[in-house]
Amino acid sequence: MADQDSSTPSGSKSPGGSANAQAAPELPQTGPEEKFLRALSKLLRDRVLYPEKHPQILLDVSAVQSTVPLLFGERPERTFVFIEDQIFIDDRLLTTASAHPPDAVKILRDKKIDALVLREGLSIEEIKSFLDDLLGSKPDNAPRPVFHSPHIEIRELSSKEEKKPILHSDFEGRGAANSKPSLGKMRFSDETKIIQEIYTEWNASHGTQVGMVFKIMNALEKGLYENYQSFIPLADLKSYDEYTYVHAINLAILTMAQAESYGFPREAVHAFGIGALLHDVGKTQVRLDVLNKQGQLTPEEFEEMKKHPVLGAAVLLQYPEIPPIAAIVTYEHHLKYDGSGYPPMKQKRMPHIASRFTAISDHFDAMRSNRPYRAALPPEKIFEVMQENRGTALDPNLLDHFTAFMKSRKII
Repeated sequence: MADQDSSTPSGSKSPGGSANAQAAPELPQTGPEEKFLRALSKLLRDRVLYPEKHPQILLDVSAVQSTVPLLFGERPERTFVFIEDQIFIDDRLLTTASAHPPDAVKILRDKKIDALVLREGLSIEEIKSFLDDLLGSKPDNAPRPVFHSPHIEIRELSSKEEKKPILHSDFEGRGAANSKPSLGKMRFSDETKIIQEIYTEWNASHGTQVGMVFKIMNALEKGLYENYQSFIPLADLKSYDEYTYVHAINLAILTMAQAESYGFPREAVHAFGIGALLHDVGKTQVRLDVLNKQGQLTPEEFEEMKKHPVLGAAVLLQYPEIPPIAAIVTYEHHLKYDGSGYPPMKQKRMPHIASRFTAISDHFDAMRSNRPYRAALPPEKIFEVMQENRGTALDPNLLDHFTAFMKSRKII
């Protein structure tokens, strides 16, 4: 499978070939960010035990208050993002807290808060009001009122709500009558060159990547929506060396096609596509001796390679213009439907639906492409192999949907 061959030989240069590729920046241990989280955690713990005016609570409030000005020494706005066991603050990874998350982080996760934005001017009264809202007792299924504050903003990285799968019959009249095969071959030559530049020069071309990503997305969305009733305009692979970059483009196209046919609005389709396109961007942060090694990786090298989903999420969180769901897809693209894979989860769960779409796209495009070690498989064989991964690597409901969707395009 594509993107599952990290430990296998490769004859072409891997993404991330920039000579100055570095690991994602990390926050210093016991910096102001972690001090704030731990002071907030102690206040939360003690609020359960003592009344609001108790001397211990007053001490805790004072401790939190003393950490707030330090947060804004360099930036007027700080964004805390929580993805599984990882804590990202702005564009950096808080490594010490990720190993032993403060209680405040656990409570935020339990309350389905994915991101917390704090702005300069934050007062202790706003923090106390936020904690009152956070600790307020509400029925489990009752909607939580949106908390409003000038200097505190709660964000969700993505909607977890899924839609009912479209039944096979729902595709009738949406391309099933086409007489030509619907997997159209398109050059996307310029886009292939751009995504190659993005993946190989990410660190060196800082500041220009987002515009390049959106240029590619404009072309892909134009090809998808203008040809929707006729075919899926997948990029054509001209040489083995192009595979990494053509595969990224095709993952975006196939993922967007699935999401659109599933009923997601165009904004979500766009976000899912960016996540699929940039799913491997974390490899730009992996050591070059590991990334470009010819032959089998050692166990230690493979552990280094396995960091790229976390590193990729950290990279994308640097850019507010990139939809946050792209960071989720990047983080989860090696997680399987049954919760196995990596990064390992303390409590197994299904990946986000955008990640599950991407996994199906990955399996399909990898098998339909000619590779140096095997020829492309026919569609019937591809779907047979995908069925073998049903319920383990792949979501069975989405796989049924994908199969019906591709049948409607005369693929099988």
